Amino acid sequence: MDPKDRVETVAKTKAGAREEKASPGDESAPGAEYGVTQAEVDAIIENWPPAPKKMAQDMVKQYGLPNEATPTLQIWHDSGPWKRTIVTSDETAHDFPTPHTDFISQTISYDVPVEKLAELAKFDGSLLIYRTAGQVTASCDNEAANFLAVNLMHDIVAGKLDAEEARTELGEQQAAWLLNREAPYTEGIRFERPAESETGYLDEPVMKAPTVRQTVEKVKDVLGGGDRG
Repeated sequence: MDPKDRVETVAKTKAGAREEKASPGDESAPGAEYGVTQAEVDAIIENWPPAPKKMAQDMVKQYGLPNEATPTLQIWHDSGPWKRTIVTSDETAHDFPTPHTDFISQTISYDVPVEKLAELAKFDGSLLIYRTAGQVTASCDNEAANFLAVNLMHDIVAGKLDAEEARTELGEQQAAWLLNREAPYTEGIRFERPAESETGYLDEPVMKAPTVRQTVEKVKDVLGGGDRG
């Protein structure tokens, strides 16, 4: 990308940021207005691996036809309690709490305090924190497991459990769910969540304009005296 294109790209993204800040209450999901037909869904998942294929079919029964689809993804926006549900044909091996593959990811709006990030990383590597957007995504092989993960995540943030306690509890509740016994953390989101417009961490700018150091170095470049090392 040449310098002109770089400056133009930065200008456009700054304009986009201003527009986003000006309408923080707009919670409409990009892509939510789109739709995929049943015939398109069937054609896309025809050759998917068995488990993701069944999950895609189950999510259609649960939330209707997806809003978007590619050869490897099916995407639902505002799907029940979730901001976003994605089923992918690409399976990722994961041995916690028992060997399985991850292929369904589900997202909620939620602010995680920075001091809790390390504890959540210890808890479950398939729990993804996106602080800038104020989102948490759980990935597993079924929706019940994703409910379980985000509920225990909340307990860790609230200080009710540490990572090891949450891992033990996840194993217990997952086993109970498999045996069709009472497992309340697998049945839905059990905590009150803020509106999407109330979450997110924009951080602070450190580059308000070209820095003095970079300006001086650019002049040296033009004059042929820049640092070539």
